[in-house]
Amino acid sequence: VVLFNNSSLGMVELEMLVAGLPSYGTTNKNPDFAAVARACGAYGVRVEKPKQLAGALKDAFRHKGPALVDVVTDPNALSIPPKISAEMVTGFALSASKIVLDGGVGRMVQMARSNLRNMPRP
Repeated sequence: VVLFNNSSLGMVELEMLVAGLPSYGTTNKNPDFAAVARACGAYGVRVEKPKQLAGALKDAFRHKGPALVDVVTDPNALSIPPKISAEMVTGFALSASKIVLDGGVGRMVQMARSNLRNMPRP
């Protein structure tokens, strides 16, 4: 099992943002899922840096038995839907405006940085 651990309810947060609502209650303090896997008798490894991923996956696939790779990901990276409607863009802009007006300029800047670096280039 490969677990993408962003310590948030990312899809719920995205749905709130496109509905024009600032996210609330979507961040979590997750446990070390690799440690939980090991406590249950499975192979578990936690990946916190991209350069650790290849080795962790190789080790997990080599392991005979259940394995979990807990991959820590950027909590600000959005799960982008395959199709984006004008209504979604309007809702996102509305929620971003509310966040900025509530003093969350830094949060929106961080979200923009996290997502711009992951945008596919033509």
